Amino acid sequence: MIDKNYKAGAQKGSINYNAVIKLIATPKGKFPPQAGKIIEALLAAKDNTLTVGEMIGTDGSTESALVNAGLVTVQEPNNIWAHYRARLIEEKLITVS
Repeated sequence: MIDKNYKAGAQKGSINYNAVIKLIATPKGKFPPQAGKIIEALLAAKDNTLTVGEMIGTDGSTESALVNAGLVTVQEPNNIWAHYRARLIEEKLITVS
């Protein structure tokens, strides 16, 4: 039997662009500047909340909250997000749901 509504699950390492990032605290002391741009983007957002797609852009374009917050790097916003996501959660600065 063929289910016409079948959808594959997320691939390991794939990005859920609809996941919601919520800022719950700001860092104290020394903090990596690129990670700080994630915090600044959330501070500028309504209710300090963005989707992952809004934070990093969904198609590789420059339309992302990270770029709008002034991120200047040769790396793509999704690479910055992937690098700092776990640390931001571990340090209880953000939640992602």
